[in-house]
Amino acid sequence: MAADDSLMVTLLGNLGLFGACVLFLSPIPTMLRIIRSKATLSFSPDPYLMSVANCFFWVFYALPSVTPDRTSPLITNLIGAVINTAYVGVFMYHAPGGVFWKKFWGLLFFVVFVGCMVFFVVPENRSWFNLSEDKTDAEIRSDMLGFVADVFNIGMYGGPLTIINTVIRTKSVEFMPLPLTVGTSLCSFTWLAYGACVGDWFILIPNGGGAIFCVAQIVLYCTYCGTDESKAAFERVKKERAAQGTGEQREATPADPLLYKA
Repeated sequence: MAADDSLMVTLLGNLGLFGACVLFLSPIPTMLRIIRSKATLSFSPDPYLMSVANCFFWVFYALPSVTPDRTSPLITNLIGAVINTAYVGVFMYHAPGGVFWKKFWGLLFFVVFVGCMVFFVVPENRSWFNLSEDKTDAEIRSDMLGFVADVFNIGMYGGPLTIINTVIRTKSVEFMPLPLTVGTSLCSFTWLAYGACVGDWFILIPNGGGAIFCVAQIVLYCTYCGTDESKAAFERVKKERAAQGTGEQREATPADPLLYKA
């Protein structure tokens, strides 16, 4: 890799790390609220459980022995795994019943199962899975982990579809905080550029999808940011969600900005 390319990759990796850390830290107000209340207040642990699994799969993918020269994704997702594990720990301590623990053990089983398949079963039994003998064990592991991480990432990036639908329906951006949209856009575009620089399709694909969703959100924000319906629309949708049994204190993620109005 040329020196200029190496410098660009390092710069994009550092920018991606910064943007990701901003997003990783954004749920802190929710965690403080749960701790003060000594109850989960109907907040859902699902986004944090998914984020932990997502980060761990990217950590496995970016290990030097699996996919060389992916230091920035490795560091970023190690930090994300630690932060989101802390969030899950808050839910562990304050969760009232068995629903959380069923989700936790189910996801843990899935992560362990995929890890065993990737690191032990598949590379040692290529003929079972009709895999090419030309690929090394590390290449097979890299492809498998990249695929699983992409599935998790794309699933998490699908969340903005909920926001887009809500904004169009209410003609209000009350549910789409601009700072969060800008932060998510910075993160998506930076990692998209990083993936292009290093030629990594597993990084390119999910962040390309995320970038498209972010552009759509920014266009919607510019379209509806001047409307007078925001407050009324916000209260109306909260009542609708409460009537559906989700409650006003339902958990939110970057795909559900109700968190930032709580």
